[in-house]
Amino acid sequence: MMDRYSYPKLYGVALAIGTVATVLALVPGCRRPADPDHWFREARAQLDAGHPDRADAAVRALGRLRPPNPFDRLLRAQIAEARHLPDEALGELSRVRDDHPLAPVSRLLAGQIEAKRFKLRAAEAQLLKAVALEPRAVQAHRELSYIYNVQQRQADLDAELYTLSELNALTFDQLVHWGKTRNVVWNPTRDVETLTKVVAADPDDRRSRLALAEGLRRLNKQDESESVLSALPEADPDARAIRALIALDRGDAPAVDRLLGEGPADHPALAKIRGQLALTRGDTGAAVANLKRAHEGNPFDRSVLQSLGNALRTSGDPAAAEPYFAAARLHDALTPLISQASSPPGSNDPALPARLGAACEAAGRLFEARAWYKIAVAKDPLDRQAQQAVFRLGRSIDARSADRHASARVVETGRTGQ
Repeated sequence: MMDRYSYPKLYGVALAIGTVATVLALVPGCRRPADPDHWFREARAQLDAGHPDRADAAVRALGRLRPPNPFDRLLRAQIAEARHLPDEALGELSRVRDDHPLAPVSRLLAGQIEAKRFKLRAAEAQLLKAVALEPRAVQAHRELSYIYNVQQRQADLDAELYTLSELNALTFDQLVHWGKTRNVVWNPTRDVETLTKVVAADPDDRRSRLALAEGLRRLNKQDESESVLSALPEADPDARAIRALIALDRGDAPAVDRLLGEGPADHPALAKIRGQLALTRGDTGAAVANLKRAHEGNPFDRSVLQSLGNALRTSGDPAAAEPYFAAARLHDALTPLISQASSPPGSNDPALPARLGAACEAAGRLFEARAWYKIAVAKDPLDRQAQQAVFRLGRSIDARSADRHASARVVETGRTGQ
C-alpha cells in the first residue's frame, strides 16, 4: 500500500508540485481571475475549512486587488486569530470605525481575543463598547457575565444576567448558577487558577488582583494572598479589607485594629468586618452602627443580615432585630430550591421555576425573580400567575431602574468574608 512513509521521494515531488501550484494560483492573472470577491470567498472558505494559512494567502491576494474595507478587516482579524496572532488581529479590528454596522461584531471579537489571552480588563473595555453600540448583543453580555463572575463582581454580574434574561437568552442552568453566587459559599479553586494567569498577563488589573487575593486567602494561602496585594496601595479600601481578614486569620489583633481604624467608615466590606468583630467583643453599639452601614452597601448579604439581627437582639431590641432575621430566613429558603434545581429531577420539574420566582421575590431579589417567572412562562405559556408576576415585577424594576443600573455599575458588593 502506497503511503508517504513508504515512498518519501515520490511524496516530496508531489508536495513540491502542490506548493508550486498553490503559489501560481495566488499570483494575479495566473490560473485564477483577478476578482476581489473571488479571493474574499476563497479566504472565507479556507478559514471555515480549518486552513488559516491558506486563508491568509488568499486574503493577501485580495489585498493586492483593493484597499481593505471593514468586511476585509474583520476577515483578516479572524484569520490572524486562527493563526495565533492576536496583536495582528486586534490591529485589524481597531480599524473598523464605530459608525460601521460591523463595529459591534468587531468589538466583540476583540473582547474575546483579549479574554483568551487572559487580559480581562482590556476584554471588558471592548465588550462594553460592543453593548454600547448594540445593546442586544447577546454574546457580548455573556462574555461580560463570565468576567464579572470570575472577578466576584456581584452587582455587575446581576446586571448582565438580568439583561440576558430580558433578551430571552438566559438558560435554566445559567439562572441556577446566578442563585448559587448568592446562596452557595464560593469555592475559589478553579477561579484562582484563571485569575493567576490574568494577573500575570495584566499586573495592573486591580479587580482581578483583588479577587485572586481573596480566593487565595479562602484557600488558607495567606502569605500568597498578601504577596498579591502588595502591588496595591495601603489606602485601597478593598485591599485593606482583605488585609484585615488575613490579619484576623492569623490572630493578629493589633494589625486588624490598625487596618480597620485607618480605613473609611462607610466602606461596606470594612464596615462588615468592624461590625462582626465588635459583636464578638461585646461592643453591641459599634456592631449595630457598622453592620447597618454594611447593610446599606449590600442589602442582600445574608451574613450581614444575620449579624445585624444578632447585634440588635444582644443590645436589647429584639423587635428591631426580627426583620433582619426574617430577611435572612428568606434567603435561606432559596438554598434548598437552588439545590433541587441543580439536580436532573429538579431541572425537569415544571413547577420549580415559579417556586423559585416566588422565593426570590419574597427575598427582594427582583431581578432573579422576574427571570425565574419568565422561565416558568416559557415552560407553560398558559400559567397566568407567572405571566402576571412577570408583568408586576417588570413594573417594580422599571420604577427604580435608573437607581438600579447606576448602582450596578458603581457599587462593589462582592462576597468578602461571607
